[in-house]
Amino acid sequence: MAQQLGFNTAKKRYQRLYWPAVAAYVAVCLGGAVIVDKDTSPIWLTGTFSVLTAAPLVFMMWLMLRHSEETDEYTRLRQLKAFARSACITLSAIWIVGSFQLWDVVPGVNVFWFGPFFLLVYGLNYCADNLFGKTV
Repeated sequence: MAQQLGFNTAKKRYQRLYWPAVAAYVAVCLGGAVIVDKDTSPIWLTGTFSVLTAAPLVFMMWLMLRHSEETDEYTRLRQLKAFARSACITLSAIWIVGSFQLWDVVPGVNVFWFGPFFLLVYGLNYCADNLFGKTV
């Protein structure tokens, strides 16, 4: 477990790593759109850009967890509760959509969209906890 830091210190440390990861993600997406041609590019180039696109997103997920470990107990509890709820909702959606695909109810769904869905649900859960949650 990471050492507990003050809230502002943890937030600054989080943002010092978060924004470069966002910039890297945008740069790789734009670079890939310019460099990679789905029809003519070799598979190794397409695969490289696939990994490079996912790497900042994976890093940001781990960064969210590390940030929660570095904050106080109240903030950590709120963040991890929102994270857990969002994981349950996202996994439920994956299983439902997967079952629909298994039984040919819906055509194939691009699984990439479950990542943004998770982040949206996480944000809504965290905000809902602020609006409707119990205070200490």
